[in-house]
Amino acid sequence: MTYRDDLEKLRKEAGIDINDPNGYMPRSPERPAAGDGNAPGSSQNAGGSTADGTTGPFTSEEKKMSLWQKISLPFIRNSFLSVLFFVLIALIWITISHTILATLHSVNRRTLVIFMIKDASFMIVLAIVMYRIFCTQFANTYHLEQDSRRALEKAREWQAIQQSMMETLPDTLVYTLDRDLRYTSFNNSHKYSMLRIWHAEIRIGEHLLDYIKDEELRGKIRTLLGNTLNGEYSSDIEQYGDNPLTAMYWQTYYAPILDENKKVIGVSCFVINITSLKQSQSKNLFLSYHDPLTGLYNRVYCEELFEQAERDQIEPYSIIVASIAGMRLINDNYGRQTGDNLLIKVSELLKKSIKDNGSIARWGGDEFIVLLPNVDAATAEALTNICKCEFPGVTVNGVPLRAHIGYATRSSNSQSIQDVLRAAEHQSAQSHL
Repeated sequence: MTYRDDLEKLRKEAGIDINDPNGYMPRSPERPAAGDGNAPGSSQNAGGSTADGTTGPFTSEEKKMSLWQKISLPFIRNSFLSVLFFVLIALIWITISHTILATLHSVNRRTLVIFMIKDASFMIVLAIVMYRIFCTQFANTYHLEQDSRRALEKAREWQAIQQSMMETLPDTLVYTLDRDLRYTSFNNSHKYSMLRIWHAEIRIGEHLLDYIKDEELRGKIRTLLGNTLNGEYSSDIEQYGDNPLTAMYWQTYYAPILDENKKVIGVSCFVINITSLKQSQSKNLFLSYHDPLTGLYNRVYCEELFEQAERDQIEPYSIIVASIAGMRLINDNYGRQTGDNLLIKVSELLKKSIKDNGSIARWGGDEFIVLLPNVDAATAEALTNICKCEFPGVTVNGVPLRAHIGYATRSSNSQSIQDVLRAAEHQSAQSHL
């Protein structure tokens, strides 16, 4: 299924009429109508051309002019035509006015011609000067238009590059906001995510928080965005789902957008899917303190607990040691798979016997230990006897399980944890099940 199919499916789920492209989101009052030539994305370009390449007599702005402005518009566009029109009107005016004055005051023809030539010469010189001024001004205007057009094309090129970068970032939602927290840009991944989560299709110019229905989340986002508008860089991690094995994690980075004067004019947000990273971290953390075969704690974890017990001077402190008898012979005669199954079985029996009374760990090889902080000798002996009752008669792959189990307790801080461990190992070696 393509992205477009998913998008239309989500629109249907949100109750959006997919046959009405403008019906799924109310147009804001300040946004121009779709038919307005000034609307962003309109099919009409700056030169008055429509999308099919035809050119109308007037642009959308020129259609608003008065009748006289429309009549004079061709003369305004052509400097030579404007000057020629001016000279023609001036000569007609000079001829008519001087003829009328000569008739009223009985001026002879020679004098009339001289005055007409004088005034006409003045008007022609004035027209030449005006033409030069028009040419200079129009040349400047032309260059400004060219520079503006090139700048606009460059801006559109950079906008296309930015949009391409936003769309090609894997597992990343990208959007930018102005100081009023209204959208200025976003990629399709963010649009798709907002439609899936909040059942609303976002638009440029709309307020981000209007789409967030959860009050707690809205307040949290408002606080983070407010800090970013104050010039702070921040990030936040959200967990979606309560099960650590199936939960998804998204990390959001907030950064202020600065203008050339270092003034904050908006916020850029990158939301990255870090689920695989969090799962890898959890797995590495688990393997750092657990035995991969049995799932029990490992030696590293125990040594850290020993150090903590020494610092906190915990007493009493009991340790139970259990080891499998003849592990090397079992591996040699029955295979390592049978040996691994025996180790797993011992871990299960210890968890069944100890329950929540202590921490069980695989100390190394065929040896297991149970750490019992604040447990006296009598309780440790009782737990040891429970373990001894679980082991007899157990077989794995036809091999009977034989183990040694012993315990020891630290009753004063003058005795170290390592001394207690050695004492428990010595007692374990003396016992047989």
